Amino acid sequence: MPIKTSAGLQDSGTADESDTENFEADRELSELIDQHENTDWTAVPGISAAEAGAWTARLIEARETMQEDL
Repeated sequence: MPIKTSAGLQDSGTADESDTENFEADRELSELIDQHENTDWTAVPGISAAEAGAWTARLIEARETMQEDL
């Protein structure tokens, strides 16, 4: 029976689908982190290097937490 996760996504509850979804989410999060790290934040008005660094750190922490939960 499908269940809704806290993010509102539907989970069928099968391991194969969960593994595939987790792998895809990890890959997409890693791509986002790479793009975030490669952004020239000095060219973005109103965003300090400290803010950008904090955001990157949060993304990395989210990826690590997700990987620990697998």
